[in-house]
Amino acid sequence: GGTLLIAILEWNHSFAGMPVADKWVHAFFNSSCPRTAGFASVGLTSLSTQTLLLMVVLMMIGGGTQSTSGGVKVNVFAVVLINLWAVVRGADRVAILRRELSHDSIRRSNAALILYLFMVFLAIFLLSVLEPEAGLLAITFECVSALSTVGSSLDLTPTLGNSSKLLVILLMYIGRVGAFTLLTGLVRQEKKRNYRYPSDNIIIN
Repeated sequence: GGTLLIAILEWNHSFAGMPVADKWVHAFFNSSCPRTAGFASVGLTSLSTQTLLLMVVLMMIGGGTQSTSGGVKVNVFAVVLINLWAVVRGADRVAILRRELSHDSIRRSNAALILYLFMVFLAIFLLSVLEPEAGLLAITFECVSALSTVGSSLDLTPTLGNSSKLLVILLMYIGRVGAFTLLTGLVRQEKKRNYRYPSDNIIIN
């Protein structure tokens, strides 16, 4: 999907003048690298805004669980989407490929995505305060790239001040260890309870 979208968006833009085969190779390469590699076959600043936003999404999703890639991981993103589709359809169970997903898997996936989005927003907010001259897209790209351990930049990194660089370093460390893993390691875990409170529903929408 990333390859196809990048090819469509950049066919007559940054890929203009290239042979057709080269355009598809560049589209595939620049779709795969945001997962964690941090490489680029064309200058990232030459890409369209739509392609850069797509790359931000690809960096956020990342690669497979238990791989060396960053992001929230494909499995987490898939579980969140499957759960969303089940809620929209009014299903009381979340199932895929004739397997029902456990309640714990759904809870942890939703928590991991929410934690990632919260940390990205906080980082973007802080970096925008520290670097008021930088563009919002460049700041967003920088923060997502750091937290997802990708290493790409829209040429913003060399212009950052020391405080901003420390923030980016912290994001890379958190992204490498795993925000969810780091937080659960720092927060005291509750002991298993032998009782349950009465359940209740909260009105949503």
